[in-house]
Amino acid sequence: MSLIDLLSWDAFGSGWFWSLVVLQWFWHGAQVLGVPADYLHCKDNAQLSMVINWRAKRRLRSAHRAPLLFVAGLSFLVSVVFILGFVYHIEFCAAVAILVVPEVIIFQLAYRTAQSICAKPLGLEACIKALKTLHLKIYATGAAAIFFAGLFGYGFEVLKP
Repeated sequence: MSLIDLLSWDAFGSGWFWSLVVLQWFWHGAQVLGVPADYLHCKDNAQLSMVINWRAKRRLRSAHRAPLLFVAGLSFLVSVVFILGFVYHIEFCAAVAILVVPEVIIFQLAYRTAQSICAKPLGLEACIKALKTLHLKIYATGAAAIFFAGLFGYGFEVLKP
């Protein structure tokens, strides 16, 4: 297989799509809300509490500072890509939708977790539990995304006219 074959626009049958899927879920498995996942087992409670609160406040600040026009434009683009991919059966758009829609879901899950951490002062154990729950939700989202990528990828490759 040549490099040109790997970079083809035939998304589900090419290496670029599956490489991006692996990279995307490797990244999400390595950190949760910006905190490295293995750092949640750290023995330095003061530093861990400071990092968790700082990352949660940072996530909320960045979400609140996003201009409405940017959020509306991004929502429009994600919707257009999703519709082009799954209603009009454009394979490249379906592949991009399978990469982008889980990111939107994970952003919303992380935002809600950051809100719960910052809204009421939780103890360190409660914060760690919230982050571990978020990590499990991210894994579930990733498993569903990979399942749908395989399912729709198989459908696009086999049912191609």
